[in-house]
Amino acid sequence: MMPLTLRVLGLQSLLTTLLFTGLLPWTTILVQAQKDKFALDPVKNFCSRYFSQSVVKDDMLYIDSGIQKWNGPDIKTDAENPVFGINNYILKVPMKTSWDWKTDMVIIAEPKNETSPTTGTLPPSLMHGHIFHGPPNNSQIYIYGGTTYMGNRSFPSFTNPLSSTYSLWTYDDKAAGYPWEQHDISQPWKANHGAAAEAIDQGLGFYLNGQIDWGTSVKTLGGPEEEALYMPLEGMLIIDLVKSTSVNISTRGLQGDAPRVGGTMEYIAPIGAAGILIALGGQVNPDKPFANSSEGALIDFGKVDIFDIDSYLKAPGTNGKWYQQETIGDIPPARADFCSVIMSAPDNSSHHIYVYGGLDPTSGIGYDDVHVLTIPSFQWTTIYNDGGSPRFGHKCHIVGKRQMITVGGLITNSGQCDWEEKGVAFYDLTTTRWGSVFTPDTTAYGVPQQALQATGGKSQGGATVREPVMGWTDTALKSVFDTPRGASKGSGGSKSDGDETPGINIVAIAGGAGGGFALVLLAAMLLIWQRRRDAAAKTGPQELENSERSIPPSSPSPPPSIESDPEKERYELQGIIGNVPVELPGPEHMDRKSAVGPKSIYEADWMTATKAVELSSDALAAGGVAGIPLLRLPGNDSLMSPFYFHGPASPLPDPTSPPPEYSDRYHQESSSTSHPQQEGRPLRYPVEKEQVIPPSNPRSRDGTYEEQETTWI
Repeated sequence: MMPLTLRVLGLQSLLTTLLFTGLLPWTTILVQAQKDKFALDPVKNFCSRYFSQSVVKDDMLYIDSGIQKWNGPDIKTDAENPVFGINNYILKVPMKTSWDWKTDMVIIAEPKNETSPTTGTLPPSLMHGHIFHGPPNNSQIYIYGGTTYMGNRSFPSFTNPLSSTYSLWTYDDKAAGYPWEQHDISQPWKANHGAAAEAIDQGLGFYLNGQIDWGTSVKTLGGPEEEALYMPLEGMLIIDLVKSTSVNISTRGLQGDAPRVGGTMEYIAPIGAAGILIALGGQVNPDKPFANSSEGALIDFGKVDIFDIDSYLKAPGTNGKWYQQETIGDIPPARADFCSVIMSAPDNSSHHIYVYGGLDPTSGIGYDDVHVLTIPSFQWTTIYNDGGSPRFGHKCHIVGKRQMITVGGLITNSGQCDWEEKGVAFYDLTTTRWGSVFTPDTTAYGVPQQALQATGGKSQGGATVREPVMGWTDTALKSVFDTPRGASKGSGGSKSDGDETPGINIVAIAGGAGGGFALVLLAAMLLIWQRRRDAAAKTGPQELENSERSIPPSSPSPPPSIESDPEKERYELQGIIGNVPVELPGPEHMDRKSAVGPKSIYEADWMTATKAVELSSDALAAGGVAGIPLLRLPGNDSLMSPFYFHGPASPLPDPTSPPPEYSDRYHQESSSTSHPQQEGRPLRYPVEKEQVIPPSNPRSRDGTYEEQETTWI
């Protein structure tokens, strides 16, 4: 009997073709293993990794768990006995300086094999979850949801599913003690394979739909060991990442009128009073009580769903408002398990969602292409369409100033290991070229030439297409796009009796210890000023310079104003990453109170605009300087495309009992077993040396990587 039940993935016909004979050679790489008690190294024994969770924060790429195909000189992998198993590590890749994954990439592999000193629980090693970036003034990342990989329960580090009570975990790389912490956000089930987005400037995470399945919880272990029985989850979870609370709102307004899985969702801050969410792609099955991987309907990219965040925040007792908007142009084929990122023109006059890869699970067709949805024209443009290595189950993030990093994924065109031998690659979003080198010091992002026809204007902005080419599908959506950020008087909402409703959190960037220091500094400055004034009074009046900005000595100094002459001065704010200045234009462009013209004329970049309040004396942001605000630049995004399947809209299951389909075989199986490797259990796979078969590079004709990464604009 095969130790890997491929049917669990619901892709029998497709994944059968991926079973292979061959070994992956790995080049020299710096690996720092900490507290390693596992026999397999996730870097040295890497063949491929997919359905993991990842995020970029504070110049570090975090890759958590996921399914790994293990390889190496002492591991036999053939068509009858491949070695699949969960990755029980969190991997960390420094992203502060340039590196090439072919020569000098650094990966820090930290096993998750130590239990919590307070609860005795191991940190989870799951797939199809999501990592939220979290507030920028702390060093934690927030891991939500996921499910246990049940395909190889004989794998040495396998553990049974835990309770769904703690569906949110935090990991703090800078913690002095145990870095993991679990949180109860009062949700009955731990969802997986939904679409996620994050409003970092508001401290809010969003998780759309998803599912529960065999590996979700100890309550679902008694179900039949088949992939066909899993339940879709209706609703969108709004998680307050500052308070670790959450609410679940209805999503009946989505197209398809059914929960979706395998799609993505992006946050655009400058549109609407509190930003909008755009949901793309995925799969639904409104005709059956349970989803099936080879059936159901894929959501067409010819229409996208848009959620007005302010519609909920100003009326928390409601479910907010979803809109649909038709798109035009080179509309991509429908798919699931792709990844997406978003970049905005430097002046915020247009926004661009990049979609890469994916899979049609109903036909087994995979994709190796890149498409861009330009907003507000809502026009698709194909910018890369000749790839030879379809990929799904991967993640992608913005890094540096204009690169997209792809993380993991399963290739569908051969039985070889991932030809990206470290599981990452880079795509320049401006030049639209692939490469192996991370270049944080390149020039700023500009709209790619191929997409300019969808925006008008130039690469650096000035878009002239300000509405959908096809017109507004819903005229009410136009008013959302015309509303300047922060214009709603009801933003933040009010709490109903007994409800813990997340509103717009003011995520402070500067303060903390700097708050107390700033008070002392201010007092000292006032004392010095008073002494100088007294000294001046003794020596007689001093004639002031005849200037429109001259101020009587007895008057308090006014703060700098952006209404001053733009030819005389500009005011720069320090950025969180790289100290890149952000300039605010002067009033020659327009009156701040005017409703005419693009909002970007007077607003700072949406990825950097953050409200700030004074914090207590112990909340200085890492790397911050007291009294100097830190602004987040584009680059620390966090969006992943989870994976699984679809189903009809259904009420949330009763958390006190297993789903009825599982009840016949339900049992409370203990989930607190100790780590098998610590008990000295042998690895359950054949050991045999085989010939090394090098992977080929599908993006070049001669098998070498296309050397275009040094031709940055």
